[in-house]
Amino acid sequence: MIRSIILLLFFAALDAMAQKKITSMSVSEEIVFATVDRVGELYVLTKKGQLQKFDINGKLLALYKNGPAPTLFEARDGSRLFAYFRKDRKIEYLNPSFDVSNSMLIDSAFVIDPWLACSAGDHNVWVLDAEDITLKKISPRTLTVETDVKLPENVSQDFSDIRFIREYQGFFFLLDNQKGIHVFNGMGRWTHTIFIPALPYFNFLGEELYYPTTQGLNFINLFSGEKREMPLNKTFKFALLTDERLFLIQTNSIDFFEFKP
Repeated sequence: MIRSIILLLFFAALDAMAQKKITSMSVSEEIVFATVDRVGELYVLTKKGQLQKFDINGKLLALYKNGPAPTLFEARDGSRLFAYFRKDRKIEYLNPSFDVSNSMLIDSAFVIDPWLACSAGDHNVWVLDAEDITLKKISPRTLTVETDVKLPENVSQDFSDIRFIREYQGFFFLLDNQKGIHVFNGMGRWTHTIFIPALPYFNFLGEELYYPTTQGLNFINLFSGEKREMPLNKTFKFALLTDERLFLIQTNSIDFFEFKP
């Protein structure tokens, strides 16, 4: 018991040493989503549709406020951003300044009711079709459906529970409010579920998937299955990590910390 307490204090001390606050920023609108790109820069999306991009030290680099908030946003590598708008069945690719470089409408010949869409590699798109409860991979270049699989019954059949999708490291991930994170292989076949109901979000750092808990962040290695925990003695709405930074996001503010993994 005493040894466990000493270890907890030791890791808490390491956590404190690894996190040195750089700055804090206020945001005028409610933050509803946040993510980072592969370079390590931060993106926050507000309730009214503003998309703000910050560098690792808190400098505002770009601001997008030209329309409604995207249903799903991916920062990707920071050079070719992805945004999906469900109401218009529209996908937009944005440059680093948030100018639209390319756009496409999801043809009803491929997907009848596109609930969510995300990028699949550099050129293709994953789409959830709420009409027939399927996952489809579409090639905009060839105008073909490359993959079309029925979602298994353990995935919520009520698509209002499906909140987010993303491809990463050859896997496809689906956030289900009732079950947690469903993991699929590159062919769209379900492999397993990380059971965490009502999970608000997840993200990735290197080979690890991480998600929030009441104590901090939990990590799972995508290839070995190894698990670890990172305590955070701070409250947050979103906690995001890069190789250099920890971003703690509240409803209307962002704290930037140095981070040493």
